[in-house]
Amino acid sequence: MTAANFSGQEALAARPYSAQREEAGHAAHVVQFYADDAFFLDGLSKYVGSALAAGDGAIVIATKAHRDGIAQRLRARGMDSTHATAQGRYLVLDAAETLSKFMVNDFPDTALFTDVVGSIVVQATACAEGKSPHVSAFGEMVALLWAQGKIEAALRLEELWNSLAQTHKFSLRCAYPMQAFSREEHGESFLRICALHGGVIPGENYTSLSNDDDRSRTVAALQQKAQALTGEIEERKRVEEELLRSKAGLELLVEQRTLALRRLSARLLTLQDSERRKIARELHDCLGQCLIGLKLNIDMLKQSPNQLSLWSEVEDLMQQSIAEVRTLSYLLHPPTMDAAGLASAAQWFVEGFAQRSGIAVNLNLDKNLPRLPDIVELTLFRVMQEALTNVHRHSGSSTAEILLQKKDGQLTLEVKDHGSGIKPELLTRSRETGAGLGIGLTGMIERIRDLGGILHIDSDSNGTSVKATIPVP
Repeated sequence: MTAANFSGQEALAARPYSAQREEAGHAAHVVQFYADDAFFLDGLSKYVGSALAAGDGAIVIATKAHRDGIAQRLRARGMDSTHATAQGRYLVLDAAETLSKFMVNDFPDTALFTDVVGSIVVQATACAEGKSPHVSAFGEMVALLWAQGKIEAALRLEELWNSLAQTHKFSLRCAYPMQAFSREEHGESFLRICALHGGVIPGENYTSLSNDDDRSRTVAALQQKAQALTGEIEERKRVEEELLRSKAGLELLVEQRTLALRRLSARLLTLQDSERRKIARELHDCLGQCLIGLKLNIDMLKQSPNQLSLWSEVEDLMQQSIAEVRTLSYLLHPPTMDAAGLASAAQWFVEGFAQRSGIAVNLNLDKNLPRLPDIVELTLFRVMQEALTNVHRHSGSSTAEILLQKKDGQLTLEVKDHGSGIKPELLTRSRETGAGLGIGLTGMIERIRDLGGILHIDSDSNGTSVKATIPVP
């Protein structure tokens, strides 16, 4: 069988074997990139078969699957490699086993490589036939290192092959599967591999093209795809940068919200202590004094049970004590809300507030207001309670207006006064950071937000409006 029978499919293998040898100068180092094993093995078997048919030496250092594939294709072409193997000019070696003989600490050792691989080349050259013996070698060890992520080790091994070619006559073909370079960061190493070789055989979809016009069209198409890919990469980077900025903004927002909640928690504890002191003061100063007076009168009645004026005073003290207890109880939790709902509780509270504060309050209630979930009714009651308390403490207004209605799936509670208003800087800080309006309203903002609603505060020199809006199922 002649070398002409093994003209290749690839660009380099397409010429007669004798021409390849002459061009290679007996020291060619070529790299092939492939995507399809069958196509790759067809070309490689012709490369090896041409050398054997010409009487030259051949070396195959490959994986078992590729060694078997080459042998099968040689037999299919009618070439029996047994004789060349017996002569010692056809050497077939396992890539992983050969690699292990010169690797030290996961890196190829120069001296060991020269000794191990150099002796293989010398043996094949010595057994080659003809006046100008030559060896064609195929090595897959670099591909194994690359697959293991040992990129620098693979590049160093390519350099060692080049150094060996300075002292030994052989042609070498290396091969890498194209899918091994699927990531963007592989680009630089890919170019370094190409630079270490005297020739490059591109993928089969290019080398199988029959004329220069088809190849030019393919190059143009590849350039377009590369440009599109570059655009996609730039767009991805832009999106990633935006995501990072959004993430940083979100983290800042979460941090601010966390700090606000911590401040709110601390202020709630302070308010809780303040409310406890207030209740204790009310119990001591009002209810406590009534009970002390009642006890003294009872002691006096034990001695003079016929004093009608004392009995009358006792009755008054008892009624006053009952009223104080009822007031404290209603302020803590209005019992009418459980029985009759928010509208009834609001009516009761407004009447009591007007009596205690002297502020005229106009309560406008939706006559068709339905019963709502307990948490919704209690939250709106506390908003109204807090807003009216602030009107009494801070606004200086003599009147207030309350609107409570359900419309278009929204429940609205609005408390308005005609006082001095809130300082603009406090209102601005509240809208930006959620703080600045006191613990009461800050707590209400959080409670309304938990219900999926919004608490909006507007204020100027003509008064203040506190408006809570909650979606109603």
